[in-house]
Amino acid sequence: MNKYAKLRKEPATSDVSLKRMSLPLVVLLLLSMFLTLALTSINAETQTLSSENIKVDHVLEIRNGGLIIINDTVTLSASTGENVTLQSFSIGFPFCYRSNIDYCFAYDTANPENRFEVVPDVGLGKIGFHGVNVMFPEPVDIRGGESFSFTVVFVLSDLIYSWVPELEPENPLFNASFPMFPSLTHSISLCNVTIILPSHSTYLGTSHLKAKGLDFNKTELGWLNYVQRPLENFAEELGWLNFVQISPLVDEYFLIFDINQVSRDIRLDEWGNIVASDSYDLTNKAIWNLTEITTKLPRDAYDVHAYDRLGELSVRSEKGNVASYVNASITLGSELKEGATTEFTVSYSLPWREYVNHQSTSNFELAFDLFEHSNMTVRRLVASITLPKGASFRTSSVSPGTIEKNALQETVAFTFYNVTPFHDLSFDLAYEHPIFWASFYPTLWMGIVVTIISIVVLVWRRAPKPPTVSLIPVSPKVLRSFVDAYEEKAKISSELESIEGLLRKGKVTRRRYKIRKKTLEGRLSALSRELANLREEIRVAGPRYANIMGQVEVAEALLEGVETDFRRAEARYRSGEVSKSAYRRLIAEYERRKERAKTTIEGVLIRLREEIR
Repeated sequence: MNKYAKLRKEPATSDVSLKRMSLPLVVLLLLSMFLTLALTSINAETQTLSSENIKVDHVLEIRNGGLIIINDTVTLSASTGENVTLQSFSIGFPFCYRSNIDYCFAYDTANPENRFEVVPDVGLGKIGFHGVNVMFPEPVDIRGGESFSFTVVFVLSDLIYSWVPELEPENPLFNASFPMFPSLTHSISLCNVTIILPSHSTYLGTSHLKAKGLDFNKTELGWLNYVQRPLENFAEELGWLNFVQISPLVDEYFLIFDINQVSRDIRLDEWGNIVASDSYDLTNKAIWNLTEITTKLPRDAYDVHAYDRLGELSVRSEKGNVASYVNASITLGSELKEGATTEFTVSYSLPWREYVNHQSTSNFELAFDLFEHSNMTVRRLVASITLPKGASFRTSSVSPGTIEKNALQETVAFTFYNVTPFHDLSFDLAYEHPIFWASFYPTLWMGIVVTIISIVVLVWRRAPKPPTVSLIPVSPKVLRSFVDAYEEKAKISSELESIEGLLRKGKVTRRRYKIRKKTLEGRLSALSRELANLREEIRVAGPRYANIMGQVEVAEALLEGVETDFRRAEARYRSGEVSKSAYRRLIAEYERRKERAKTTIEGVLIRLREEIR
């Protein structure tokens, strides 16, 4: 019994061991089958996509501003009796161009609105290459005798530099480097290379083709063309060429910029005003000095001003048709040399009805472009929208980076990097603004005024009446001298303001201005001393005259304070501390205070003239 029992236990132990070993073997077998099928599928696809089934149109456009746009249109076909199914396709360049790629996107060539997902920074299966993987939303089936085309667009920068030749310094030369061919994992039957130069440009040659006894052909449109039959896989030829611009128009001259940052500030207020400003930080990469820069502003922009840290700049704005942008040509305060960086700001106003849609009683929608398309890459774009006081942000078609809130206002900010001409930055922003906020400030100020008037009336009624004091008459000669001196002082002050205005407009030389100003200020100083003595002589004649002279002194102090406020507001506006609308409101308030002070002085002078008579 013990012997059979032992024999029965041994098979049971062996069965357990086999069961434990069977699970890993099954998993390993399934993985082997899966890999075999995958490799078979890949090999089948690779065999089907032979060199005869792939063609590429490699189009390079050199744009004013320094960008190189590459359009690679890939045409895939299947041989008769065969079918090709693709889920993705890889394409790229030699690795040395990786840092120059600012943006990449792909689309169906037959339907450009149909965009494809692009996976960046992928390997091509060989060291020394950088690529992207174009993912098709659904598998692409290509039957025998049919074809399928898609286009991959690359935006590259920092591949163009310039220099001045010794023999013809008035015609700067340019050198552009680029990937001569696309790098693919497959060999292809044909690569058609086309290069589009900037306007008014002349091709000077390239040595990398001439070393082979070859060169670009010129098309009827003036483009350069070269055809490679066939093109081996993992092509890594680095191309370059030289060109020169001969007598271009001013607005078509080839420039090379680095736009380091653009900050766009859009402010909406509760009175239906839109005030915006664009602050630029850019570097001149060309070898010649720049004195003028043209920027794009939103359509219908008006009241355009420009300034830098030193003050206001000359700006010329040109408006095209209704749907086009406004071009603002800014004259820089000093020449921008090669490699130098400058910062300046362009401020402007926009019509409310063109950009804000009043959807309901308290709901509004702002439709805007965060930035206008340009021929350059903006390395960092910061756009902020400050809503009217009392408004609250609801939704936006573009996700905001930050939302800052204070007691009365909200500011919605967006930040983007490497913004190219192909980025769509149009957006809609919805916000809620209760209707009572439009009348909040008028009601508040009216309440303050009424309260102050009530307090003044109450104090005046309760205040003891001053005793009657006999008046000591003042000599008419003294009064006449005071009035005449004050009128001459007002005339000299007016002449000083006039000559300062002529200096700003360039109608008088600075030397003449200084001489005239020194003469007027000397006369003004003498009059001030004379008036001080006359005021004291009039003041001691009695309380009435003391009160009159006190009114004059208060009004003069108010005028001096207003002049100081004018200068401070202008400095804050030029430095960008206050917006255009806020600056205007401050100036308007200071003008009202100035007029009140002048009215007080004129009233005193009229009363004194009557006494003289």
